[in-house]
This record gives sequence, C-alpha cells and structure tokens, in this order.
Amino acid sequence: MFTFGKSKPDASLSALEALRKAHYSLSSLPDAIRIPAMPGHDEIAAKPISEATIDDLAFAMRGLEAEFNDVADKMQALRKLSQIARDAGGLGADRAVDLAARIQSER
Repeated sequence: MFTFGKSKPDASLSALEALRKAHYSLSSLPDAIRIPAMPGHDEIAAKPISEATIDDLAFAMRGLEAEFNDVADKMQALRKLSQIARDAGGLGADRAVDLAARIQSER
C-alpha cells in the first residue's frame, strides 16, 4: 500500500519556532537580544529571546531604536552633503566635502 504525505511526523517545534512559523511578522525574531547597560546594571550582550521578559524586550527595543536613529541621522547627513555637492555642480568623481566647504566659504 502507498503512503501519501510524510512518512514520519514532524519533530515538535520549539515555542519560538512555532511563533515564527505561525506569525509572518515574527519570522525575523532574533534568537537572542542585547539589553543595553542602565544605571546600576551591566549590559547583557546576548540573552536568549526564549528567556526574555517583557521588560527585557522593552529595553532591547530602546537600544535598537537608538542605533536606528544614529543610522538614520548619518543617512540624512550623507543625503544632505550629496545634495549640496550636486547643487554646487559637482559630478560623481568630485569630492563632496571639498565642494560643500567651498560653497559655504563663498556665502
């Protein structure tokens, strides 16, 4: 007789794997989180997500938000420098800082 489907049942999924599989928006959950240092507490470099409390998640999100904001600030500054250099007539191989500085000194 032929058997259809899998011959062996799936191994049971961990709670984290089951969440990732059941909720598309949770598929990017990390295995571990970093909890930044706070007054009176050391940084926790890698705490397994399966052991994280709700407060741990909140503190980890604050740390990630600070990193995200730093990256966004750098991106915006690069975008602005690029625009200033282009507005000054710069071309792709020109040095952006030199062009922007020259424009500022001419004002």
